[in-house]
Amino acid sequence: MTAYTPLNGLPYPRPADTADLPLHLQSLAEAVDGRTVLRYGTAALRDAAITTPVAGMVVWLTSPGQLTHYTGTLWAPVAPVPVFLHNNDAGTTTATAASETLTDALGDPLVAAFVAPPTGRAIVTVGASMNNSSATACYMGATVKRVSDGSVFLASSVDRAGTVHNTNRVSASSQFLVTGLAPGTAYSAVPTYWSAVNASVTNTAGYDNRFVRVDPIL
Repeated sequence: MTAYTPLNGLPYPRPADTADLPLHLQSLAEAVDGRTVLRYGTAALRDAAITTPVAGMVVWLTSPGQLTHYTGTLWAPVAPVPVFLHNNDAGTTTATAASETLTDALGDPLVAAFVAPPTGRAIVTVGASMNNSSATACYMGATVKRVSDGSVFLASSVDRAGTVHNTNRVSASSQFLVTGLAPGTAYSAVPTYWSAVNASVTNTAGYDNRFVRVDPIL
């Protein structure tokens, strides 16, 4: 009767077992297979190959270059994986409501995609060198969306925005905590830009050296 190692439960033959070396090697190889660091190109390929994952399995994903493990309910990064995007192409906006793009700037919108960790929490940070054409506030915030359908999970808000009230360029940033994310679900944080309303003139808010960073919290 086949015996098993005490720690990992790996099978090995006993003297009374059938003398079938290929069969015993196959049993051992199959038992070891799920305990190694598996390698797949993408999460989709991983999920297609491993239809019944077991807690503790570890998989390397070539894209996006991430080590993941199965918690028993979902695949999650082995360690927090910050996402950082930067755009040093300057742009402006006259919008008085949150806008994801700037006039005369390339590379917008900045979409910082991330997967919600088991805690369902992440820190979002945005910042830029900002100014307004008049002594009125301008803002930089971020909207958090579900990648699957583009729906808004957390709308951009003045309460979570970096703010500058100056005609001279000033560097400003804002950092806020996002909670209640569905673990294992893909989200994105997208920077937004807008100016305060000034009834007498149309304001032009300017931005340069913009960035967004997402830090999932394990």
